[in-house]
Amino acid sequence: MTACGDTDDESAATPLAEISSGEETAPAENGIDELPADEVLDLVIQSLDEAETYRVQGTTLAGSTIDISFKVGEGSVGTVTTDSEVELVASDDVVYITSDPSTLADVVDEDIEETIADKWLLLSPESSSNFRIFVEGSEFADAVLGSEVEDEMTSVQEVDGVPAVGLIFAENGGTLWVAAEGEPRPIRFEERGASGGSGVLTFSDFGEEVELSVPDEDDVVDPSELPSSAEEENEGEESDG
Repeated sequence: MTACGDTDDESAATPLAEISSGEETAPAENGIDELPADEVLDLVIQSLDEAETYRVQGTTLAGSTIDISFKVGEGSVGTVTTDSEVELVASDDVVYITSDPSTLADVVDEDIEETIADKWLLLSPESSSNFRIFVEGSEFADAVLGSEVEDEMTSVQEVDGVPAVGLIFAENGGTLWVAAEGEPRPIRFEERGASGGSGVLTFSDFGEEVELSVPDEDDVVDPSELPSSAEEENEGEESDG
């Protein structure tokens, strides 16, 4: 996986939502600027489903760097880095993550670093972990792009070398830039307050091959089968008694 957010041209990462322009622009070649904004958003999500695979890269305002390739309806693979890099593989509605032991212990909120060293942590559908958002392509798209958008869209602007129209999310103020030529696919999502490369997620590699390689069963730890810290303390007290 390549590192996210790295660019030789820092200006190229500047969010276009910060740029105002009163200049007339050409209409969208694919006609999306003539459609209601909510219809355009539906077409975007449909285009991801039809592509079957896509990749998301970037850094959130919260400081997490993401590089995940999705397979719609099947799973995902990639990395999420905040303080430490976390490798992730998802398949059949189960997410597996691995990282340094202290990071994994924080995920399950237990002091079990030795137990999970060099292992993959299994996050079942019942898990409340934030990593569950990456379980597969459709769920990620719904989570990130499934909010209500404002009626008015931006004019056509050039985004990463592609003509695009911006959809503004009513609740969080984020901007989704959608290709104004060819398939109405997402180009990038900008959080409100995005600056430079921070708060920007790019979409790419539509329809590219994505290989999901689930870890061996012997290398996987299920948190639901681990004793809690309280249980271990009780066992220790009983043995002392």
